[in-house]
Order: sequence, then structure tokens, then C-alpha cells
Amino acid sequence: MIEVKNISKSFNNNHVLKNVSADFVPGKISMVIGKSGSGKTVLLKSVIGLHTPDEGEIFFDKREFTKANMKFKRQIRQEIGMVFQGGALFTSSNIEDNIRFPLDLFTNMTKTEKKKRVDFCLERVNMEDSNKLFPAEISGGMQKRVSIARAIVLNPKYLFCDEPNSGLDPQTAILIDRLIKEITAEYNTTTIVNTHDMNSVIEIADNIYFIHEGQKWWEGGRDDIFYSDNKELNDFVFASDLYKKIKALAK
Repeated sequence: MIEVKNISKSFNNNHVLKNVSADFVPGKISMVIGKSGSGKTVLLKSVIGLHTPDEGEIFFDKREFTKANMKFKRQIRQEIGMVFQGGALFTSSNIEDNIRFPLDLFTNMTKTEKKKRVDFCLERVNMEDSNKLFPAEISGGMQKRVSIARAIVLNPKYLFCDEPNSGLDPQTAILIDRLIKEITAEYNTTTIVNTHDMNSVIEIADNIYFIHEGQKWWEGGRDDIFYSDNKELNDFVFASDLYKKIKALAK
């Protein structure tokens, strides 16, 4: 479980996060939504330690992370898997080397053990026998699957995904959503997803946090979202005519 308690973050005089609290629980997908510039990316970066909050605390399974020393933060980061928006694969390395990278960095596994683990993770994302291909030789959706395989290679307790469906066609986005949902349930990970994709939110979110102008403006489940009277949330979620019709039918 990750507990975020009253964190605030400013850059110069720009107050990006204002007293935000949230609980992210194991085995559930928590989605953070909001307009561009709302503060959701800064929230994600604060939780994983890329930004240090000006105020507030963050706990990973009751372990205080915000003020921890670098050695302790490194220990916790070994328990984190990260899926970046652009995939962030090493273009000069093949798929096997990309996935093996965290194992080289953080473990003392033998070459044979690493190969076995890489093969398992590739199988888990339905990309068997693609070890020697390079990122440029595969589609964007396949690159996202490789990124997920790399994120789970250390069997993380916590999984962070930043816009995992960005740039993908709707059919491929559905496959990525299902994969994230399956992995979360299978490994009981605490999964946090930053997204603009309302299809993903409606399909797989267990908990939703809506960030508006740096504040947690609303939270609830994916069913609750159709019955909310929160104006800013409704303006964001039901911007398209399709979702306006869905909300009307839900009432």
C-alpha cells in the first residue's frame, strides 16, 4: 500500500500540488486523471521520488519515503516497476537486453537465471521468441508490451504507468489495458496509472483520483463517475458526445 499524506509541491511561485492525499492499495488499479498541467504528473514523480514534496509524507507499506536517505530510497525503488509514456526503450539494444537491464543493475543472478526470467516476462506479455529483435523492428504496441515486461522483471510490489496507451490505436490500447489488469491481479501489485484515456478509466480502473488545479478534486470508483455532480469532473470526463450519452443513460 502507498499512502500519500497532504503533499504540496511548488516550482518557484507556481503551486503545482496543494495538500493532496491518496491511498493506493494492492491488487487494485488506481487511475489519476486530469487536464494537462493539472499536477498529476508531478504527483506521480513525487511518489516515486523524482520530485521532493515541499510538505507532506509518502509511505510505502508504512515505510516513510519522503525524508529517507538515498540508500533506503534505492531499496524501495527496486520494488518499483515503471512503464514510461514513450516506452523509454534503449534503441541500440535488443529486446532481451532491454528487459534484462534491471536484473543487471539490481541483482546477482547468473546469466542463465536472467535469461530464464527475461523469457518468462516476454511470454507473460505474449512476445515469445522476440528476444533478438530491436525496438525499431516492432510496432508501438509491441514496444509498450516490452516496456511492461521490463517493468515486471524484478517482480515489483508497485507498478507505475504514465500514459501507457499514448499513441496507440483503440484495439491495441484495449490489449495493454487488459495486460495491466491481469498483471495487477496476478501479482497483487499496487498499480497507479496516469492517463487521459477515458476508455481505460471506464474499463479497468478500480479507484479514480481526479486532480484539478493541483488539488484532489474528486475520488471514487468507475461506476461512481457516472453519478457525480462534480462540475469540473463532468466537464473533463464527458467532454465527448459519446460519454454525455452514457451519463444520460446512467441516470
